Amino acid sequence: MRPKRIPVNSVVPAVLTPFNKQMEVDYDEFGRHIQDVCSVDGITAIMVNGASMEDNTLTRDEKMVLIEKAIDASGGKTPIIAAVRESETESDLGVLSRDAEEANAEAILIMPPNDKVYTTVNGALERFGKVFDGCDLPVAFYQVNPDGGGYPVETMIALAKQERVFAVKEGSGSPETSEIDMRAMRAADSEIAIWSTHSRWLLGDLAMGADGILSGMGSISADLHVALCRAVWASDLKQARKVSDVLYRLTQVFYRPGQNGHTRMKYALKCLNRMANDLVRPPLKQLDDQEKSRVDRILGDLRSEIMN
Repeated sequence: MRPKRIPVNSVVPAVLTPFNKQMEVDYDEFGRHIQDVCSVDGITAIMVNGASMEDNTLTRDEKMVLIEKAIDASGGKTPIIAAVRESETESDLGVLSRDAEEANAEAILIMPPNDKVYTTVNGALERFGKVFDGCDLPVAFYQVNPDGGGYPVETMIALAKQERVFAVKEGSGSPETSEIDMRAMRAADSEIAIWSTHSRWLLGDLAMGADGILSGMGSISADLHVALCRAVWASDLKQARKVSDVLYRLTQVFYRPGQNGHTRMKYALKCLNRMANDLVRPPLKQLDDQEKSRVDRILGDLRSEIMN
């Protein structure tokens, strides 16, 4: 069941949540952020309410309003994919998916489970069944490293065979595991969309057969993700390597060990005047001076490549 407006070959940024000094969601600034990302030619959808948006700190009402604001800010031209997962504020995926449908999202993305019982075939189908029962939307899912709570291959095959499942955000953690996942899912469903979220080796995943990119780093580098995908789709290896080189240098700062990568991206957007501030909700912490200095240096080196 494929969303009518979301193609297999897609570039899908996962956006960020701006907060004001009272730690409330800044919906006006969020709208500006959405407009900024959607202005990039080649973006096919936007994902909201995922980890990049600090989803575990958001209430049900905030998540619904964020979907509605994203639709309004994009003028309804860019499809919105709503991520769902259990949290302290709401543990029922059926409720969250129904909320997303009522807010007019065009698809659901099911985040990784927080209990390994839901990584088995039966456990995953039970968990996904709550979403299937809660709404009528097409469904994608997020694969992470199987050792860190992701799905084993047999579960991914079972999920790929579900009629409502149309895409996977592939983040299994290594090129070898990604290839195993891709080949297994292609065998189960030749039309399933596989979108890499391996920001540190996107070129490798695309060359191996991924159909596009779904990543939080798209909140700041959507233009580079589009350029990389277009180069690979056109079999232009020289251009793909050129774009990948810029992305590599950014990922060495954003995804280095230490503080949260999305917090670093939020600070970078502030420095580029693309977000009013870089405030994050606890338990996340603001960047320290050393972290800010690293981001400042990479922005100075690559400002011309990431200003668009």
